[in-house]
Amino acid sequence: MKNLIYYLFFLLPFLSYSQGNTKNKIDWISLEKAEYFSKKYNKNIFIFFYRPGCDYCEKYKKETLTNPNVIKLINENFLPVMLDGKSKKPIKYNGTTYVNDHPNDEDAPWRHNLFVELVEPVRGNYYWPNVVIINNNAEKIVQYPGFQPSPQLIRGLRKFVK
Repeated sequence: MKNLIYYLFFLLPFLSYSQGNTKNKIDWISLEKAEYFSKKYNKNIFIFFYRPGCDYCEKYKKETLTNPNVIKLINENFLPVMLDGKSKKPIKYNGTTYVNDHPNDEDAPWRHNLFVELVEPVRGNYYWPNVVIINNNAEKIVQYPGFQPSPQLIRGLRKFVK
């Protein structure tokens, strides 16, 4: 009896912690993994393009992407990828290697060519941040430019839940 109480006292907290543990952050993965899993599991890819020093990107990360309902919706229904839209690193996507071909390495980086490939300008301008949803055939199905409050993003994303 004493052993049973001992085990229950020490094991019960571990068992109850693992039950129904809700995630408090988005499970970001690489674009390469997202492409693979998208084809394997027929899931859409959620790409969040940001740029360093962007106030609206930081607001999006701190307000929208930390909302428990947004986290749950994205983690359960999409393959989330976060990309620096001004990175100078090559990014391989859909069999093509994209680069940021800004001519001077010492200058502030220009838009990455993958960003330009996937994001359409709105009224002639690119907006930061930008969310792009890609299907399992590597086709863009929608983009959400600029800051999106949680209710607005949830409303938009629910249309693409399979």
